[in-house]
Amino acid sequence: MNKYKIISLVKILQKKGKKEFSELTVFNVFRLVKKTNLLCPFMFFVESLNKAKPHVEIRLIKISGTNYKVPVEINSKRQKNLVLKWFVVNAFKNEDFRIELNLMKEILNTYNLTSNTIKQLNDIHKIAELNRIYMQYRY
Repeated sequence: MNKYKIISLVKILQKKGKKEFSELTVFNVFRLVKKTNLLCPFMFFVESLNKAKPHVEIRLIKISGTNYKVPVEINSKRQKNLVLKWFVVNAFKNEDFRIELNLMKEILNTYNLTSNTIKQLNDIHKIAELNRIYMQYRY
């Protein structure tokens, strides 16, 4: 079951059909994590993934010409995919040339609760808390 998390990360990293490149990138990230920490890199990755999972998602619903930001609960598969997408997007935003280093830093910072992924998670939860009065418009 846990190997699918790595496969999902490889698929999100994949660009223009270059699966080998994305697999090498993920394995290099795990190698770098192993060098910097004494923990098992896979368990480290799973732990940082679990720390950044959102519980709700914001959806825009248009009712009689007015758009409402409605918080909607999401399932575990969608939570995992959102976190992996945030890891990759935030890793590409950094200025370093090597994606392996950027992705490793993002995972390490997420584990320490200081990354941009955690900031995105907190922003979504704040918006959901502010707009919880619109939960009646969910469906």
